Amino acid sequence: MGEEGIDPGLVMLEQIVDQRSGVDRRVTRLSLRFPDRRLGFARREGRENRLRVSYDRVLAAYRSKPHAIAMVLLAVAVLNIADLALTLRALELGATELNPIMAALLDVDPLLAALFKATIVIGVVAIMWAMRRYRQVLEASLLLLGGFASLVLYSLGGLVLSA
Repeated sequence: MGEEGIDPGLVMLEQIVDQRSGVDRRVTRLSLRFPDRRLGFARREGRENRLRVSYDRVLAAYRSKPHAIAMVLLAVAVLNIADLALTLRALELGATELNPIMAALLDVDPLLAALFKATIVIGVVAIMWAMRRYRQVLEASLLLLGGFASLVLYSLGGLVLSA
């Protein structure tokens, strides 16, 4: 027995048992993932103007309403079909298709062009719906809506002027 009546073998055994192998789980490891920023909604505080803050609020409200996103994506699909119908009507009146892929498909068969366009739109809308939690996808959906709405209005204007 050693000092104070403690067996030195027992002390050594406690030291051996206390030694742990492997990584200490209490220490945080370096992580290259930033989960709060992956979706694009977390912004750094600081130099933000009022317009940016308002835009972020509108986009966050849009994100929290799946039915609104569904309506926008449905409107994109409907506007795409309207664009096809207006394009076919304009081609009957003597216009030319500016999109080289659609022009080649329309030369082969208008039904083939319609099937191609519908397939692409359904695929894009389905992908956007699946990825609707990402900021860039929400922004893209709104840009697509504005772009197709502008295209349909342009086509309608051209048909009205040609009549």
